[in-house]
Amino acid sequence: MRIQASSKDNTYFEAFLDEDLKLYELYWLEGSEDMTDQEYVTLLTHQFDIVLKNDHIKDTQSFCQLLDNRFNFFTMSPELQEWQNEYIGKAIFDTLGYYPKTAFIQSEDFITQLSFEQTMEETEETSGLVRYFDNVIDAKSWLLGVADSTV
Repeated sequence: MRIQASSKDNTYFEAFLDEDLKLYELYWLEGSEDMTDQEYVTLLTHQFDIVLKNDHIKDTQSFCQLLDNRFNFFTMSPELQEWQNEYIGKAIFDTLGYYPKTAFIQSEDFITQLSFEQTMEETEETSGLVRYFDNVIDAKSWLLGVADSTV
């Protein structure tokens, strides 16, 4: 079952949780350009709570996430990148006991894409589990093991 994990009045992104596929999907919207750092923290903290407090996700080793940044025009400051690593990335690992397989659809905005790549620098926990794609089809294929995507 696929449920919406973001509020309907959120103009920055739409998020969904597919409990059957153990897949979290976040699709950024063009309105993200107007988002403040505080709104980012509030919204991402809320997403963390929704996803990781879901019993269907916590009880599996196959949880994965698709983060579609094509229309993300929000650039994270270095301070926000540190917050993201500590309070989202590390917290996900600590809660699940592993880092989920994650596919990023690249942002059309070079600066935004660079800030996300800096935030997601490969670590021992994320090695081989993070890939960047140009489209959702290849990303989902890789995440779900439907086909071996080479990008």
